[in-house]
Amino acid sequence: MSKKLSGICFLFMLIIFISPLNSFGANGNLAQNPGFEEGTIEDGLSWTYDCWDKTEGVTQFLLDENQSHSGSKSALIINNSPNDSRFKQTIKVKPNTYYRMSCWIKTQNVGSENKGANLSIDNSLDTSKDIKGTSEHWEYVELYGKTSPNQESLTLTIGIGGYGSTNTGKAWFDSIEVVELDSMPPGKTAVNMDPNWNAEQDQSNTVMINPFLLAFIVIMAWLTISAFFIVYKYKPGKKNSSPVGTKGISANTQPIKVTKVSLDKKDFIIMASMSLIYLLVALFNLGDLKAPTTSWIPAESGENFVVDLGRDVTLSRIYFYLGLGKDKNIRGDYRIEYYDEETGFTHLAAFSKEDIFIWKYIDTAPVRTRKLKFIVDIPGGALNEIGIMEYGATKPLDGIAIVETNTSEKSTGSIENLFDEQDLVVFKPSYKNGMYFDEVYHARTAYEHINKMEPYETTHPPLGKVIMSLGILVFGMVPFGWRIMGTLFGVAMIPAMYAFGKKVFQKRFYAFCAAFLMMFEFMHFSQTRIATIDSYVTFFIILMYYYMYDYFINKSYVLGFRQSLKPLFFSGLFFGLGIASKWIAFYGAAGLALLFFVTKINEYNDYKKLIAKNPPKDSWAYRFYPLYINSTFLYCIFAFILMPLIIYIMSYIPWMQVPGEGHGLSLFYKNSLDMFDYHANLVDSHPYQSAWWEWPIMVKPMAFYFGSDLGPNMASKIFTMGNPAIWWTGILVFGIFTVFALSKVKKYFVPIFAVSAIAFVYMVFPSSIAEVINSSKLEIWSLIICAVVLLLLLVFFKFDKKQLLASFASYAVFVITVLAFYGAERDTSFYKQFDTRLAILIFLAICISILLRGIYKYDRKLLLIMTAMVFQYIPWIFVTRSTYIYHYFSIVPFLILSIVYIIKIFVDNYPKGKFLTYIYLGLVFALFILFYPGLSGLEVPVKYMENMKWFNTWYF
Repeated sequence: MSKKLSGICFLFMLIIFISPLNSFGANGNLAQNPGFEEGTIEDGLSWTYDCWDKTEGVTQFLLDENQSHSGSKSALIINNSPNDSRFKQTIKVKPNTYYRMSCWIKTQNVGSENKGANLSIDNSLDTSKDIKGTSEHWEYVELYGKTSPNQESLTLTIGIGGYGSTNTGKAWFDSIEVVELDSMPPGKTAVNMDPNWNAEQDQSNTVMINPFLLAFIVIMAWLTISAFFIVYKYKPGKKNSSPVGTKGISANTQPIKVTKVSLDKKDFIIMASMSLIYLLVALFNLGDLKAPTTSWIPAESGENFVVDLGRDVTLSRIYFYLGLGKDKNIRGDYRIEYYDEETGFTHLAAFSKEDIFIWKYIDTAPVRTRKLKFIVDIPGGALNEIGIMEYGATKPLDGIAIVETNTSEKSTGSIENLFDEQDLVVFKPSYKNGMYFDEVYHARTAYEHINKMEPYETTHPPLGKVIMSLGILVFGMVPFGWRIMGTLFGVAMIPAMYAFGKKVFQKRFYAFCAAFLMMFEFMHFSQTRIATIDSYVTFFIILMYYYMYDYFINKSYVLGFRQSLKPLFFSGLFFGLGIASKWIAFYGAAGLALLFFVTKINEYNDYKKLIAKNPPKDSWAYRFYPLYINSTFLYCIFAFILMPLIIYIMSYIPWMQVPGEGHGLSLFYKNSLDMFDYHANLVDSHPYQSAWWEWPIMVKPMAFYFGSDLGPNMASKIFTMGNPAIWWTGILVFGIFTVFALSKVKKYFVPIFAVSAIAFVYMVFPSSIAEVINSSKLEIWSLIICAVVLLLLLVFFKFDKKQLLASFASYAVFVITVLAFYGAERDTSFYKQFDTRLAILIFLAICISILLRGIYKYDRKLLLIMTAMVFQYIPWIFVTRSTYIYHYFSIVPFLILSIVYIIKIFVDNYPKGKFLTYIYLGLVFALFILFYPGLSGLEVPVKYMENMKWFNTWYF
């Protein structure tokens, strides 16, 4: 009886031991010769081998009897030159079935730039974790997948590199395993194991044009026809041709009118309602309010500790929440060993800490153990929490006990800190519980300012990070904390745009339109929900032009001296706050100066006209104007130079409080020089970089985040781009404004503008396109196009003599320009040359001068909108460093105001057609709903995300 009982107990223990694996694995290993113990390379191994570059000597495929994870042999690949090389084996599988593929890899000198050693499926872009560099121990990698409905086999590959990625070095492979599963373990992601089936599906579902794009084109085409109808029919009256706010020049001491629009109670209710609605949308899934905060920072190599898991468990994953540490060195290397009763502590996995304030995990081999040993190889940075997952579980093990420690007295914190916040362990890491994109620079620096640490991000002024730190002080160093201030600034842009719209267009409906377009502008939403500094500088740019509008649109002698200085003060204040956040606010300095001097010149002309009429001695011309004009210039030195400089210096105060030398008052000057040197010489490339001319047409949106650990055929992404109904309409509106402007200048300026515009395009013609069109064809076509345009203009204006002369002279200059730059290679150095930049600047200056002069004559208030757009945009033409679509963000508010201007023309002159405006606003809102998942990181089916890719260059 005792023998039977012992047998039952033994069987029961055996079932318990293997039950975690049996709950998912249904069969044994399907891979043949998984340890390469049978056969030779020449005789066959059940494996074949292949490589991209088959040149002799580039790659060697060997068996190594001196290295093995199990048994006595392993497969060895040596890439002497960059190559994509791998062993392959075709394995029979079942349709619609899950599989786990795994192996053990050891590497030596595998390059760190491209794909390292990995496990994959032939013809698939999906791979396991790749192993790079030199690994002292064998590392476990795995890949889960699901077969297609008709799939009967797959080709497993193990190798170095991947499609489009070659690498060098040595890699050993052993203990390959392919196991059929009854179901997917929680948290694991299954890739498509039949790339051919995927291609067939894509081919069968291919349509000529995206249905959402088609619908957008139809609606926009209708609205475009309406816009052209407006241009053709609308003729501006006197109210558009004279400066707003005056009725000519009066000899009285009190001119008749001041253009001032106040906000009433109803306006505030509308602004509050719109802001609240947007706030609720923006706060949804903004980020977690909790994250591990206690930490342990090892100080020396070899420090280690052992934890008892409380029982024997089969391991699946080990999670780490990564902190920062005391200095800029955040990197650390760790090893994990598991306890085996026969061999003692045995290597399980290695982990490199290279990130901060984010959850990372490593998939472990499904070994069974009760104890784990964590060993520090290279100390650096902080570990805030560790979570250990049992196979098949979604929550970390509880009851973990630290049973042994071997730590240095120099280390910071205690080991217990790594297991004291287990309720915060995240099973599926995402943007909601960690940093993404440039948050690793800006949010980290905000945290460093709070803790008086040397800042990491020093390529932009500090104010944006200082503002960001306020959210961290209130909510802690958690995702919600480092993002909330940018989000609130995004919310503040809604009432700011409403007030701006009310001030410019003087009616509540147009103010609503301006705020509404900002609410549902894509870039406004995605850019203000990420912890970067663009939210702050864009908000300040809006306000500095908002207040300059008051000064520009009104006569200062009407307002009175003191009253006229108020808008200058606030414009200068926000200009200072802007440049202390990001230098792109400096671009607005030229725009503000232009508006100021245009105002002064206009007032001086009024002054001369009034003096010529011999006005009474008590008129403003005699009473205070000469003294006032000088005082105003002196005040501008304070408002736009001294005050911004003080704000700029004060933004460095948190940095100046860092202990140590070099943190005195001169810090701001030294850092400013370093920033200029950095941006002037930055040559780094990026897959999402795009040129200035690509931004308005949205050639290449920028992806911020790609989710992982998602369900089958699900996607979670965050990208930034513009709302097509706003950005592309803005291009059309700019064209309309150009027509408006040219209609108000003298006829002979039109051919000068046309030739200068063509010459400008010729000079800045993108090198990427110029490579397709050789230089001789480019120059010939440029000359032909210019000649045709001039001929059409001459025909239109019935060969006006002055225009004929202007056309001939302009064309001659263009021919000289083409000859001067004939055959030039349009590489980066071409656009950096002084003569190239000078030619671009001259042609651009001619275009802008004619455009702004015509706009001023057409409608003075439109000049401010156009000036803001132009001067926030044109500096980027001369920037040769890598640039991105989000640099267009500061231009978007004024793009919106320009669209509202056209809406106002339409509604004011065709009130019955107001419903078209509502259709347009509805289209803007509908596109926001459609693209919302891609702007917010919401998890949606992959097919849905594909419908948002209207063009092949939209890589998200």
